[in-house]
Amino acid sequence: MMPKPIRFSPQIKLITAGIIVALTILFIQHIEHVLPPFIGAIITAYLFNPLVTWLQRRTNTRRAIWIVVLYVFAFLLLYGLFTWIWPIIVQQTGDLARSAPQFANDIADFFADHQELDLGGFVIDLGPLEEQLISLVRDLGAWLSGNVPGLVFSALETVIYILVYLIITFYLLLEAGHLKRWATNLIPPPYREEIGSLGTQIDAVFSAYIRGQLILIVIMSVLLYIPLSILKVPYALVIAVASGTLEILPIIGPWSAAGIAIIATLFQTHIPFGLSHLGLAALVGIIYFTLRQIEDHFIIPNVMGPLVRLHPAVVIFAILAGGALAGAFGLFMSIPVAAIIRIILSYLYRKLTDQPEPLQPPVAAAPEGEASTPQQAIE
Repeated sequence: MMPKPIRFSPQIKLITAGIIVALTILFIQHIEHVLPPFIGAIITAYLFNPLVTWLQRRTNTRRAIWIVVLYVFAFLLLYGLFTWIWPIIVQQTGDLARSAPQFANDIADFFADHQELDLGGFVIDLGPLEEQLISLVRDLGAWLSGNVPGLVFSALETVIYILVYLIITFYLLLEAGHLKRWATNLIPPPYREEIGSLGTQIDAVFSAYIRGQLILIVIMSVLLYIPLSILKVPYALVIAVASGTLEILPIIGPWSAAGIAIIATLFQTHIPFGLSHLGLAALVGIIYFTLRQIEDHFIIPNVMGPLVRLHPAVVIFAILAGGALAGAFGLFMSIPVAAIIRIILSYLYRKLTDQPEPLQPPVAAAPEGEASTPQQAIE
């Protein structure tokens, strides 16, 4: 008698899948405290895999060598940042925390002399604004005092987590091609092309946004630090880095960043170039506005492209939802996740309504064994 393989009925398949998903979620909830180095390694490998693959194909050199070169370059870069920039950030942040009570007193004195703002007969009561600003400055000072500098984990845990992160990142970069082929083989052959097309769309959106945001943070921090330091704005480096980081929050971030810098100039002790406090604040506001226009019309189109297309209302909802669900990490990931959800929902809608899949634009093929750009060099 020929052996007969076990076949699952559709109901058993559904139940089995549900049990596996439930157990996976339960397992992750119990080990979430050890997930950060693995999540960081996955994101790092995802971001740098195209570059490593491109370098491998262009030079016909083993991947492991380029990964080691990347590690050495990253170590030198981080060493330079932590020996030059980090001490300045810590010092300025500490000074800002110690100056917060004086800022609160200066704000109170300012509003004591300016209780109302008269705009051509239209009078605005500034009392509520005074309370909000004083509360904001005091809360900021308390937060900075308790968090800078600070370590979340003990020294031993930190070392272990860093080692795990480096090892997992190295493995993922080294085996990226095999991992992709393994994932592709999990898809039944008749559906590989369609699912692969969907995955390509998701990868294009996700990679463009993540890489674009990281590049944008660096560019905007540098471009803002230069004029702020020339104008001798206090805590220029901290404000510039904070402003660059706030760029990840569409709409809300740029306005918040400009507000922080303008408030700092209003209570600046030394005013350069014979400017008044209001004149310096106006000049800083113009600088932020100008750089924002440059960012919107030149930097973002070239760094990210038009892949992440979302309505502003959806963007605001995604930001609030991401922050509520996952804190700062959720704020950063909310926009690409919302864009990916839009792609998946569009795909499911076409399936539910029996609509054909849209034609994908042809991609120019690079010569065999070679990728023309790092972005195309995905095995």
